Amino acid sequence: MSSGPEGEVIRVLIVDDIPDTRENLRKLLAFEADIEVVGAAGTGREAVQKAGEVKPDVVLMDINMPDMDGITATKAISTAVRTAAVVIMSVQSEPGYLRQAMLAGARDFLTKPISSEELYTTIRRVYERNEPIRLQEQQITSIATSAVQTSQQSGGVISPITGAGHVIVVYSPQGGAGTTTVATNMATALMRQDTRVLLIDCDLQFGDIDAFLNVQPQLNITDLTKAVNDMDEEIVNNVLFTHGTGLKVLVSPAHPEQAYDIDPEDVKKLVRILSASFDFIVIDTPTQYDQLTLKLFEVAERIVLVCNPTIPAVRNTRKMLDIFDNLEQPGGLSEKILFVLNRVVNERERGRGTVPASSIESHLKHDVVGQIPLDERSVLTSVNQGVPLVAKNKTRSPARELADLADLIRRKVEAEGGEIEEVPEQTDQRSKSGIRAIFGG
Repeated sequence: MSSGPEGEVIRVLIVDDIPDTRENLRKLLAFEADIEVVGAAGTGREAVQKAGEVKPDVVLMDINMPDMDGITATKAISTAVRTAAVVIMSVQSEPGYLRQAMLAGARDFLTKPISSEELYTTIRRVYERNEPIRLQEQQITSIATSAVQTSQQSGGVISPITGAGHVIVVYSPQGGAGTTTVATNMATALMRQDTRVLLIDCDLQFGDIDAFLNVQPQLNITDLTKAVNDMDEEIVNNVLFTHGTGLKVLVSPAHPEQAYDIDPEDVKKLVRILSASFDFIVIDTPTQYDQLTLKLFEVAERIVLVCNPTIPAVRNTRKMLDIFDNLEQPGGLSEKILFVLNRVVNERERGRGTVPASSIESHLKHDVVGQIPLDERSVLTSVNQGVPLVAKNKTRSPARELADLADLIRRKVEAEGGEIEEVPEQTDQRSKSGIRAIFGG
């Protein structure tokens, strides 16, 4: 007899409309020391209610049941109890059933009749696969508890933010600069008890915020842009996905071709409508400079311009800064910019070919307000687990720098007037054979 992770007991909820089937499954699982049946349900609605009460690790879900089928119940449970991994059971093994189950949020599929070994192996497998989500929920709970304790220590007084509806657009003209990492962590770090934050994925063709946060919303931005002229609270609440941190998320379309059906003007209207209900809206964007990004720049209160310390990235950033300076409509974009360097190499590790931040700053004549260190291992682990870096440990780099960036933005927009100090023009007496020769100009 194999066993699950040492010292851990896997809590299972059995859902089937046939009492004999429920009992047979219960008896089979009773032989396994690391598996405990914590409940049973005979209908889909009962399953949703029971899952909310007992918080199982694994749900064995029959697909055909009265009053609410297994697919619908799976969707509801996957949203309400993120730590519950649903395994669909059915006498049907056609690919269509499997696809429906996976889209609903199921983690595996078993065809009846089910052998005991197949049952045990599947339960343990989905439990292990769900480890990142359980870890994330534990960290989220820890963050929430810490916030409550901080509030209590300060006498329970929560200082409301000055104003609301601050729209922060994260953009880079260079592909692979890390805008999604910055946007996701920044939005997470902005979350507080007194702060409502919405994260929007406006990379309409190839956005991946859903993957970065390990969420599977059924609806996306297309559903809101279609209703932008007839918006109500119920529609918005149905489309926005609530992450475990309390962060609201609006994901990009599921299929790239759907982007062509979205009017940039409708996206601009949507952001303005939603800004009335949130303290911060953080928007991730594609690299292209087009009507969509222009509309987003227009409604933004701040533009976080992300650049890597490489020659191609700096050149493209300079082109964008020239565009911002010369645009008449919308005007004033240069004053909105917060310039951030991402994937910065430690001074001791920098080779002769790496461009130092001070040289980039001098050449672009823009102060660098944040430098995010290069740590590919931490970022990759964060993405694969679906847990933002700042939700793991804010005191460790690069999470620390990302959290500091969020704090800086909060201070900027909450400051009276919210003006960014102009960067004085720097005199550069070096010849064009130096930094100017590298970047051009």
